[in-house]
Amino acid sequence: MIPEYRVERLLQLLARDPRTNLLDVQVRIVGNRVFLTGSVESALVRAAAEVVVREAVPADMEVVNNIWLQTYVP
Repeated sequence: MIPEYRVERLLQLLARDPRTNLLDVQVRIVGNRVFLTGSVESALVRAAAEVVVREAVPADMEVVNNIWLQTYVP
């Protein structure tokens, strides 16, 4: 699959999957690595994003989860 199409597919999965519902995460593919960047509000969502991507890419691709936790102070 062409990397641009794979990136778009992964973004759609992250947005639609009930475990994540993420719109503000970026996905970049370089060689056999998938890089996830952005911020989320919980460690569970961060971990779920990595699982969603791992389920969707071939086993030989490495997923690099650079998503950080953003805390909100009232």
